[in-house]
Amino acid sequence: MKYFIGVSIPKNFKNKIEFLRAEFRFFTTEPHITLVPPPALPDEDIFVEKVIEVCKNTKPFNIRLYNLDQFGNRVLYVKVHSKGLMDLHNNLYENLNLKKDKREFIPHLTIVKQRPGRKVDIEKVRKRAEIKLTPYPEYPLNSLIVYYQPKERSIYVPYMEIPFGMREKGLS
Repeated sequence: MKYFIGVSIPKNFKNKIEFLRAEFRFFTTEPHITLVPPPALPDEDIFVEKVIEVCKNTKPFNIRLYNLDQFGNRVLYVKVHSKGLMDLHNNLYENLNLKKDKREFIPHLTIVKQRPGRKVDIEKVRKRAEIKLTPYPEYPLNSLIVYYQPKERSIYVPYMEIPFGMREKGLS
């Protein structure tokens, strides 16, 4: 199976994105912010123990979503600001001994993206998103999610949620 590591967004904002995606018939993995993409992780879940260790040493932090942006004409996304998220990303790569991508990590929340054989009118979606998705939330993050792909070419679904800061609560 293939895996990736991400973080959740508030349920009401997730619903807004899913309604927008449905309006444009864009169906995919639930809205999330990716920390470690699938190619970086092994196909077996042996990495999970190290992820749990990282999470034990991570204190909850805030995430602020703001403004729409694009990666060229391929991806429409909501910008993400969070020092804690950047630190978590770096800690995961370091503790899991993962090879960093050549591209800089830009935390983002994908709304829609182009796929082979499935053209999306990014500008049209963007105009609707500007109306449907504001205001953008700021929220506390207390956990991360490991997602997996149950079978080839299927969407990724949550595999396990791992809470932060268990060590501080004396639960190590």
